[in-house]
Amino acid sequence: MSTKPRHDDTPARQRILDVAILRFSRQPFSEVSLRDIAGDAQVDVAYVHRTFGSKVGLFRQALDAQFNFDAVFAEPVSREEVIRRLCDRLSMESPRTSDEAGPIDMILRSCTSAETRDILREAGAERFHDRMIAKFGAERTLQVMLATSLLFGTAIQRNALGVEQLVSIPDEELRGAIRDAMMRILI
Repeated sequence: MSTKPRHDDTPARQRILDVAILRFSRQPFSEVSLRDIAGDAQVDVAYVHRTFGSKVGLFRQALDAQFNFDAVFAEPVSREEVIRRLCDRLSMESPRTSDEAGPIDMILRSCTSAETRDILREAGAERFHDRMIAKFGAERTLQVMLATSLLFGTAIQRNALGVEQLVSIPDEELRGAIRDAMMRILI
């Protein structure tokens, strides 16, 4: 698998993150090696260890970089804007090219590993669910979980599974439908 970065002038840390995101999006965690990531990023494997600590540390940082929930929740932001940003971030776009990785791909490739499942659950709670519940109110926890499940489930069915009934819907139309459904559930 060749996942070499396109720009040789990209800083080494960013090249490593870019390669890691692609690798973790295409392969199960157990099949990704720091040596392969280092080779693709054109750095020494010791540099990867010094910079990220371990494969788990790199996975955590790649996950944060891929989802960038800080941008979704950047204040000041209304509830409606959070929903719009989420729908845009977890893009409902049709399947991507082979050199692109969508946020949902890392979750799908990693959720079967006990090691990364715990990281995903923890990151989901701290970086996403807790912030959504704070934004919409603890009394709406069930609605938050249902709305986000709708968003993630749709992204999985369209982007990962390629369900034709969802793939055939134009990107903006589907994004609007998901936004409307989330608004009805949450607002």
